[in-house]
Amino acid sequence: MQFQEPLTQAKHEAEVLKKSVATFDKDRMALRNARGCLKDLKNKNETIKNEREALDKQFKSVEQQKESMYKKFEQAIAQLRSRADYKNEKLEEKLAVFEGELEKKELTFRELAQRCGLAQDQVDDICKKMEEAIEAKNSILRNLKYSLAHAIKAYNDAIRVYEAKLVEFGIPAEELGLEPLVTNTSTMPAGLVAA
Repeated sequence: MQFQEPLTQAKHEAEVLKKSVATFDKDRMALRNARGCLKDLKNKNETIKNEREALDKQFKSVEQQKESMYKKFEQAIAQLRSRADYKNEKLEEKLAVFEGELEKKELTFRELAQRCGLAQDQVDDICKKMEEAIEAKNSILRNLKYSLAHAIKAYNDAIRVYEAKLVEFGIPAEELGLEPLVTNTSTMPAGLVAA
C-alpha cells in the first residue's frame, strides 16, 4: 500500500501535467495575445501623451497670444484715454478763453448800452433776444448738417445701387465714373433708394 500511494500520487501529477501540456498552447497563445494588447495599449498611451503634450503647447501658445492681445488692448485703451484727456484739456482751455471773451464783450455791450442811455431792462431784453437769435441760428445749422448728411447718404446709396446694377448687366462699375462722397455715416442701406 505504501507503494501504491506514491504511484497514485505520480499518476495524479501525470494527469495534472497532461492537462497543463494540453492547455499550454492555449495559454501560450493567450500570453502572446495579452502581450500584443499590452503593446497596443502602450502605443496608444504614448500617442495620447504626445497629443496631450501638443495640446498643452498649443494651449500655452493661445494663452500667450490672448495675454499679448489683452496687453495691446489695454495699451490702446490707455493711449485713447490719454488722447481724450489731452483733447478735453485743450477744449476746456478754449472754452475758458471763449467764456472770458464773451464776458468782455458783454461788459463792453453793457457799457455801450449805458452810454446810449438804455435802461437795464432794455439791455437784458436785447441780450435775451441775441441769445435766442444765436440759438435759432445754431438750430438751423444742426438741421442743415443733418440734411447734408442725409443727402450725402442718399447720393452714396444711389451710387452703390447703380454700380451693383451695372455689375449685374456685365458692365464694369468704373464706367459710371461716380465716386462716393466722404461721410461719417454708415454704409448700411438707409432705404433712401430702392434697388
